[in-house]
Amino acid sequence: MLSVQQRDKIRAAFQVGDLRVQSVSPEGDVAWKRVLHVHQVEVPWETIIESTTAFGPFVLTAGHRVFLTPTLKEEAQNLATGDCLLGVDEAGEVIYPMFRLRQKLPQREFMYDLTAEDWHNFVLHRSRVVISNCPDRNYHFRPPEHEADIGSYNRVFGYVWEDYELLTYLKQAVDWWDMFPPRTYVGNLQNLTIENPSWRTAIQYGGMMFALMALAINWVHEEFSVSSVTILRLSLPDGREVEVPIGEMYDICCSEG
Repeated sequence: MLSVQQRDKIRAAFQVGDLRVQSVSPEGDVAWKRVLHVHQVEVPWETIIESTTAFGPFVLTAGHRVFLTPTLKEEAQNLATGDCLLGVDEAGEVIYPMFRLRQKLPQREFMYDLTAEDWHNFVLHRSRVVISNCPDRNYHFRPPEHEADIGSYNRVFGYVWEDYELLTYLKQAVDWWDMFPPRTYVGNLQNLTIENPSWRTAIQYGGMMFALMALAINWVHEEFSVSSVTILRLSLPDGREVEVPIGEMYDICCSEG
């Protein structure tokens, strides 16, 4: 149970941008990164999964991504017994705890998340695993609240494309272009760039069309929620470290009181 003084210090550190959480860089170095945002997410429609390592359990939405290496991650629902996960031990060293099992939990109204700076991941203290966080590229669909019940449809439903994702849709756009007579035989993006650079705009618009179609048919789904009781280890400006459930962290950092 945090004291009033500890809660005040956490709130003050967050407000001035000096509250930090443990994270792992793409090079595999453990570092303390600034907490940029703390999120509460509505998830009554989501599948909730409890997974376990030798150190303890962690609860995520099914699509939340867990790191296998500093650069490779997999959705929680796809982890298999025996998989080695990226983790950080009590001494702050990188370890690879083994994934043991998972079980489906009852649905719930809210889950939580945060945004850490730079490489966007953080460590779950109890299970030691490193998970992807809610980066700024995610956005919410928030219709005006005066539009009656439309205002209730405010779930995270998509995100700005990363390069490798947009490349998938650009390749589909090339295939689409090649379908129509007379056959162009562009074949791939490299040929297009060399032989028909003036077609680039048409292919880019085609790529966006397929990307937006993916949103419309829900190929893209939520992956950014952890249980309110998930323990995070935070670092305060004075160098002290404190362990806080993320749900309580949200109340401290985001409440108006």
